[in-house]
Amino acid sequence: MKKIACLGGAGFIGTWMCQKLKAEGHYVVAFDLKMPEFGSAPAQEYNVFDLRNSVEYYSTFRWEDFDEVYQFAASMGGAEYIFSGENDADIVHSNAMINLNVLKACQTFGVKKVFFASSACVYPSISSVSWKDQMACRESFAGHPDSPYGAEKLFSETAYDSYARNHGMDCKVGTLPQHLRRVRHLARRA
Repeated sequence: MKKIACLGGAGFIGTWMCQKLKAEGHYVVAFDLKMPEFGSAPAQEYNVFDLRNSVEYYSTFRWEDFDEVYQFAASMGGAEYIFSGENDADIVHSNAMINLNVLKACQTFGVKKVFFASSACVYPSISSVSWKDQMACRESFAGHPDSPYGAEKLFSETAYDSYARNHGMDCKVGTLPQHLRRVRHLARRA
């Protein structure tokens, strides 16, 4: 049985991931700003925790005991919140802090396996990509984010790739957009 941290474990996707990991027989510890809103609380432990806190604060939860970390946490309030333009600075700042702190905590406490849930927003707006190209799902589409939220997710993908290369971490980055699907393994190259 692995001990797994599920960050953003009270969100829609995080709740389902906690349920899946627990069903597979793992001990799941969820971290989020709130308790679950979607269904029951499937993780064995829930911690109301702000991932923007300093990395030193992370140690209070014995991160060195985690075999894997699944990172779903983000400042994300739906399309109106992301695309209004009124929240861009808060979104970029909060999400960059979360991901940089998570990476530093994993490095500091020796967690080697990390999954980062990126976003379809790292791709251009679907309306600017032909249907045929959408179905081809080329990685070259990434890098033309449709919003500051997408730009931050692309920055965080780069951060996870950098930690994989420089610190021997086994990082995976994935998106599951409606029309484009990708999961990329960032090979350990340290």
